[in-house]
Amino acid sequence: MKVALLGAGAMGSLIGAHFFKGGADVTLVDPFAEHINAISENGLKMAIGPEKSSAVYETVPLKAVLTPEEAGPQDVVVVLVKGLYTKSALEGATALFKDDTVVISFQNGVGNVDIIKEQVPAEKTGYGTLNIGSFLNGPGDIYGNPGNGVHIHFTNNTKKLDGHWQGILDALNAGGLLTKFSDDTDAMIWSKLLINSCVNLPCALARVTMGQLWNHPDGKIIQENIARELVAVAQAQGIDITWESAWNAYVDDTLPGVMDHYPSATQDVMNKRKTEVDFLNGAVVRGGIEKGIPTPYNEVVLRFSHVLQDTYDVQFGTNK
Repeated sequence: MKVALLGAGAMGSLIGAHFFKGGADVTLVDPFAEHINAISENGLKMAIGPEKSSAVYETVPLKAVLTPEEAGPQDVVVVLVKGLYTKSALEGATALFKDDTVVISFQNGVGNVDIIKEQVPAEKTGYGTLNIGSFLNGPGDIYGNPGNGVHIHFTNNTKKLDGHWQGILDALNAGGLLTKFSDDTDAMIWSKLLINSCVNLPCALARVTMGQLWNHPDGKIIQENIARELVAVAQAQGIDITWESAWNAYVDDTLPGVMDHYPSATQDVMNKRKTEVDFLNGAVVRGGIEKGIPTPYNEVVLRFSHVLQDTYDVQFGTNK
């Protein structure tokens, strides 16, 4: 089975390495030349484990290219670009596709699959959510922590596990990532969306870690209201999610281990990059408009984030 990772940063490289270890013919595709060249020349240096300091490194001999044309037609295309680049990345990746190619999104947030289905038949489109942490140490060098329990939940629009979909499941499990084809995938995606919506841009706007936001009484109230709006929208869309389970999964299971962490969109703001807010809090706002549910907390986060990322070049201190 030929698998291309469209978007091969820390997470794309990690997923690609585990496909390879599971027997797939893998190609990483990404325009980050320094990273791709390092992998192409020396293999991917990868450490996996619960603690970065004690993780054991290995070198995975992956193919890595800068353009889809260099990769050629694939059986499976895994999309891991940021949501704001999904449309342009797929438009530029026609060389990866043949008649039976399937596409699966492991991206953050909600809305990417709708973009993918504008260019790929619905019956060849899948999506999933990752219980994996990853970090790019430097070009060609990553650290990953798959965490506990199931590492990947995924499904597709046909809800049938056959053909290349079975190949995806088999390769990832054989490669060391506990993967499940699950009817619960939509609920898992929205549960993860709750966490990302509560922390990514709120931490960026406040300039704090996840723990510092949570420990401030107003930060905790903001997060709870973001989450309550999200659950209301999800339930209105028929997603099988409850407030208690989703909130407790964040507060009890996720938060204690990441209190000192700056989430990904916060790191984007630190580096003056565009964020995925439109696929996080923005997805809640769009869903609320569709279902007639007010989402004022998520809308404020969305609009302030737009202002923040659109004015990097004129913000105070830029001329000092």
